[in-house]
Amino acid sequence: MDKLLRTRLATVVVLLAVFGSGLLVGLAADRSLVATPAAEAAVAAEPEAPAERRVPMYERVGPDAAQKMVIDSIVSAYRVSMKSLHAEFNAAYNPRYRALVDETRAAIRGVLTPEQAIAYDSLIAERERRRAERDSTEDRE
Repeated sequence: MDKLLRTRLATVVVLLAVFGSGLLVGLAADRSLVATPAAEAAVAAEPEAPAERRVPMYERVGPDAAQKMVIDSIVSAYRVSMKSLHAEFNAAYNPRYRALVDETRAAIRGVLTPEQAIAYDSLIAERERRRAERDSTEDRE
């Protein structure tokens, strides 16, 4: 009986040690996690400057002329493949996507007042105009 009691006591001690160490690690981690002020978070979330975004990464590593020619051919092939893939994807999924978006927008309109719905529709129209404008400039590039 004495052996069984010692085994149980050792088990309880080990469980308490594991629980206690987990609690201490959790408290230490919780104290080290500090919320970022909203202003700093907004600055951190800003995208790269437009000039940096337009320079391809491979240009930033300084390839020589021969490397640039090979890279340009790779990028050209990639663009052709991606354009084909986008067309295939849009043909397969765009009708379902549009239906889901339209259904969601209609449900939102159902909650809004008539004045809010008009404002909502104008915001949607403006967003779609900007998207179409962006897409047309990307197609030209």
